[in-house]
Amino acid sequence: MSTMSKFRLRIYQDHFTEEAEAKLPAERRIIYCVAGGAEIIDSARTEIIASEGAWFSTQTVTVRGMDEGARLWRWELVTPDAPFEEIEGEGIRSRMAGDFQIEIDTSIKRLMRLDRVSFPLGGEAFTHVHAAPGVRCQLEGNLLLESGGHRFRVWPGDPWVEHGPDSVYSKASAHQLSSFVRVMIVPEAYRGRSTITYVRAEDLEKPKSQSNKRYLEEPIAL
Repeated sequence: MSTMSKFRLRIYQDHFTEEAEAKLPAERRIIYCVAGGAEIIDSARTEIIASEGAWFSTQTVTVRGMDEGARLWRWELVTPDAPFEEIEGEGIRSRMAGDFQIEIDTSIKRLMRLDRVSFPLGGEAFTHVHAAPGVRCQLEGNLLLESGGHRFRVWPGDPWVEHGPDSVYSKASAHQLSSFVRVMIVPEAYRGRSTITYVRAEDLEKPKSQSNKRYLEEPIAL
């Protein structure tokens, strides 16, 4: 039986000066390094992530800027009343870039997945839905999005949510390569495979221009 529950999927954008350090409380969390490098420590391991590196943990973690510091994007799946976790400290700038309510069927085992979707010049993702909610953030270039009767464009650093059942069409810039990074809360049955379904029959056999790079997908308790 389906059991739908409300959660918040938040994205923070953190800038760490070299040697700046912060401790974050335990949470279902993914950290993606946009640029620079950071050392991340929890009770199980210590790892340095550089540009395009990623980290997942549900434990308390310590983050430290390395070399010339780090530009990090941090996603956290939290309960609706959880406090914000903007980081305060010398040499650190942190802001919550997006706070999105999502609904999850907690009767199904779930994975927290991080991947990157890239487009060639003028590429498009035909009208589609997903089998999971998620929060995206534009990494480079720009995208024109059409969903739910709304039409808007996203630029580097802009986050947005896709709830799953809502259909979305996107078209990439014709002038610069475009990509976004996303965290989705996917059913375990989708481990290692796409959650996308195309809405229009005429699009099913068309070549797809977007490409995908998966960084991690880890089980989470809800």
